[in-house]
Amino acid sequence: MKYIILGGNGFIGSYIVDILIEKGHEVTIFDRGTEKFRDSLSNVNYVYGNIDDHTLIKETFAEKDILIHCVSTTVPFTSNNNIEFDIESNLINSVKIFRIACEQNIKRIVYLSSGGAIYGEAEVIPITENSQTNPISSYGITKLAIEKYLAYFSSNYGIEYNIIRPSNPYGPRQNPFGNQGVISVFLGKVLRNESIEVWGDGEISKDYVFIEDLAESIYEASISEQTSQIFNIGSGTTISLNKIINTIKEVTEKDLLVNYYPTNKFDVQHFCLDIEKAEKILNFKPKVNLKHGISMTWEFVKSLK
Repeated sequence: MKYIILGGNGFIGSYIVDILIEKGHEVTIFDRGTEKFRDSLSNVNYVYGNIDDHTLIKETFAEKDILIHCVSTTVPFTSNNNIEFDIESNLINSVKIFRIACEQNIKRIVYLSSGGAIYGEAEVIPITENSQTNPISSYGITKLAIEKYLAYFSSNYGIEYNIIRPSNPYGPRQNPFGNQGVISVFLGKVLRNESIEVWGDGEISKDYVFIEDLAESIYEASISEQTSQIFNIGSGTTISLNKIINTIKEVTEKDLLVNYYPTNKFDVQHFCLDIEKAEKILNFKPKVNLKHGISMTWEFVKSLK
């Protein structure tokens, strides 16, 4: 099959690419720039540009079979700072991308949505795919709207789709020097002997999934006989920030300085995803536990010294 990966040089996208190559598929990556933490791959076709360059996207989509859309220009915090940009760069561009995909006869779209931001503060945990969606950030609202438009294009133009709602992914090749992904960011702080900043009392508990497990589920969604589905992908357990910090102490064997600050209103405080549907349909099973995942991520972070 011929795959096109929007954002294939990003953290999540790069692991999807690895699986596709392993499975023997033809891979084209559309991204703004090269991978941050490894060289370009010889057996991948790279197209560089912005997702608002619809002429280039149309050319790139020609004669492709499956589109995996894992691009987002915002995260929950930044989306609230500039809601108009979030809508224009993500929602409007995604709608245009879906239309082009239909025009270019792409058979299926797999869209990477959000497990935490979509649902908001859930009344019942674990959260199923049928739980109420009450996003508390522009990021979550936009993700939900993109899902709805994808279903619209499927109903009206016949293109197949599946949607992945992941919990918090982490692992090697996630940027430890940015502001997204608490495990990697915390490990980056440890590497530089800096204090760790925690918003709240550290008892915020969320669902974390190792990147290789997430990427495998995305691939399975791209080949599944069942379509028009939404899948939660996570570990099925909740882990507090304090537990993450204690595990990091154990793995790194370092004393950590942790500073606590008032909580952020844009951030969901507690969530855990019900992954039963993905287990049944995608044969999904989280293979990497927290300590092992943090150990592998720490080895990667140390290599950046």
